Amino acid sequence: MLIRLTILLTALWGALVYPLHGEINAETETLAAPQRSSVLVLYPDEGEDRALGELHAVNIANLAGRHAEAALAAISDYQPNDRDGHDALIVVNSTYGQSLPAALIDDAINGEGTTMWIQPDPASLQAAAPGLAAQVGWLAEAATTKAFDDVVYRGEHFTRNPLSTDRVAEVRITDPERVEVLAQMQAADGETAPWALRSGGLTWISESPMAYASEDDRYLVFADILSRTLAPDAPEVRQALMRIEDIGPNADPEHIQTLLAAIEALDVPFAATVYDTFADPAGHYSNGRERRFSLNERPYLASALRDMARAGGTLIMHGQTHQHGDIPNPNFGVSGSDYEFFRVGLDADGGFDLLGPLSEDDGAMWDDRLDLAFANWDMAGLPRPWMFTSPHYAASPSAYRSMGERFPARLERVLYFGGEASGDRDVDPALFSEQFFPYPVRDIRGDVILPETLGNWAPEGSVHGRSMEAMLETARRNLVLRDSYASFFFHWYLDPARLTELTRSLQAMGYEFVSPHVAAAVIPTRSPLGGSSETTRASRAYWTEVGSPAFWLRDQIELIILALVLLAHLVVFSLGPKHRRARAG
Repeated sequence: MLIRLTILLTALWGALVYPLHGEINAETETLAAPQRSSVLVLYPDEGEDRALGELHAVNIANLAGRHAEAALAAISDYQPNDRDGHDALIVVNSTYGQSLPAALIDDAINGEGTTMWIQPDPASLQAAAPGLAAQVGWLAEAATTKAFDDVVYRGEHFTRNPLSTDRVAEVRITDPERVEVLAQMQAADGETAPWALRSGGLTWISESPMAYASEDDRYLVFADILSRTLAPDAPEVRQALMRIEDIGPNADPEHIQTLLAAIEALDVPFAATVYDTFADPAGHYSNGRERRFSLNERPYLASALRDMARAGGTLIMHGQTHQHGDIPNPNFGVSGSDYEFFRVGLDADGGFDLLGPLSEDDGAMWDDRLDLAFANWDMAGLPRPWMFTSPHYAASPSAYRSMGERFPARLERVLYFGGEASGDRDVDPALFSEQFFPYPVRDIRGDVILPETLGNWAPEGSVHGRSMEAMLETARRNLVLRDSYASFFFHWYLDPARLTELTRSLQAMGYEFVSPHVAAAVIPTRSPLGGSSETTRASRAYWTEVGSPAFWLRDQIELIILALVLLAHLVVFSLGPKHRRARAG
């Protein structure tokens, strides 16, 4: 009778409490995604720094992926009318020594449509295009090495790394009626010079903004100019994305529940990154004894993660072990601190030194690893994830391909490699750079990438992270951008009060917190037939699973089992002394 009553009360409690624990937002699209245009991006294939220029063109094509499908080609290969069929032409002539086909100059200057020309040496362009100065209303002058530390755009100052100022193009406006100054460089003494100009259908940028890009850099100015150029009538966006980071099987379920309570009090959508297996092969934190366990061995934590999903949280796969095998990569081989999909060392200052793909890097290995992660999520009773975040934002080209085949979207910063502009699968693993996005894009690989713009908060003295003041200043400055995203991550073990402070501050600025599926909805399907996008279909399946009776029943069964185990312990404890007394008598 007591057992039946316990089971009945446990099931009744679960039925009453769990459905009210959180509000699941199953809406996956807020408005119809607009039609995308087509853009041709030309990259340099001559000159000493042509490989780096090609990589910069890849980055710019990725930014164009906010509104357009980008095609890439070499400048020297341009033929007459190659721009026909494209809504815009972007010429990335960011190196010195590149010859310009006469057909390209004629089509760029005189052809129909929008042209964006990125070149630190406009004098060579004007020399190759007689009459250009009279046509556009500005004249190239000698380059200067003066340090212009800021780029001023819409009244806000964006930084310009001093390493970017070795050669700066200067121009003189000869006909102000024809020229719109989009942004200006500014030196410490107050002197200014045009950084971006528009004259008719031609927009000129004085340098490649890809080098030394940071959260507060003029890179964001370029991205906004590009977005407004490709889609001048697109609406303004003020969205925020919250991501709870690095939840592994060793996480404290009680702290997770405390953090969840703080998020529910904020009443905002959120996401959380999860890896399914904890590994410490050398026993760094267990006196030399190897430790390895998965989420399905931590039922209380798995239940807390299901609570997160029911509260409207998007659970994102964050690798399988968040480390790689038995090697230090770069620390101690322990989950949560090491890299998983890329080889990394430590530099002289103890910082991360990205080395390249792992020696055993292979697509089949990554396929098996990700498939194992899906199986572990299923065993732990978690909903099938539709998004991925690479541990420490680094992966090899083959690992990215495996991710792209399994996940319709990722929320992260991404590595891109030399040679990708040509579409060659054998890219240069020694030449790569990280790119962060100020808005959602579909990159040249076809992957939908959601932005992370603010970094992460960390207590004072931490090596990796930013101060609250720095993050909020970035968010405030970004309000001048048309696509303004305040996207950040927050480690699960930190003080929830700081998360509340950051969230309330961003809301006071006018940012609206949204789920990843809402942010991703602005990127439409790749199918020419239209319909709902891959991200929409996948996220809809996720929320359907979270809202299903089976998902709810998993917790109820576990509660009943735990109640029975507790009852059994009580019975054994109560009968044990009586049994011993009886034997003694």
